[in-house]
Amino acid sequence: MDCFATLAMTRYQLVMFLALAACRDDRPPAPTAEQSAQLNEAEDMLNAMARNEEGPEANASSPSNQPK
Repeated sequence: MDCFATLAMTRYQLVMFLALAACRDDRPPAPTAEQSAQLNEAEDMLNAMARNEEGPEANASSPSNQPK
């Protein structure tokens, strides 16, 4: 093989290696049914807490909240 063919083959192998490396699946495993139920329960609790919060506007002083 001449120098050009060796360089082309090396370049091809490098590209193929990078393409294969980019295809890896690094996602975490899906939650089990029990974990999913726990996550749904925690989300429901957080949503209920958010609905019960009054927020900063409840303590804000405005002309309608000041005694006369």
